[in-house]
Amino acid sequence: MEVNQNNLQDIIEVFQETDIEMVNKYLNLGWTLLSLHTTDYGHTVERHQNTVFTLGWNKINGNSQKPKGKYDDIASKFV
Repeated sequence: MEVNQNNLQDIIEVFQETDIEMVNKYLNLGWTLLSLHTTDYGHTVERHQNTVFTLGWNKINGNSQKPKGKYDDIASKFV
């Protein structure tokens, strides 16, 4: 995936996410998909892979917005 370098000057916040449901929530709020890559880890015979999505917030959208995470309600009970 190729990113237009001219547009990167307008990105004021960058975030990485592996959960596709959360990625879609970020995109619905106006975040831009900047890149994606895979990582792998584990035993040499039994490897695991993750897809990592890099998202950016464009300054023309105003202050950055973040979606509610799926564990936010649970986490707030312990704070």
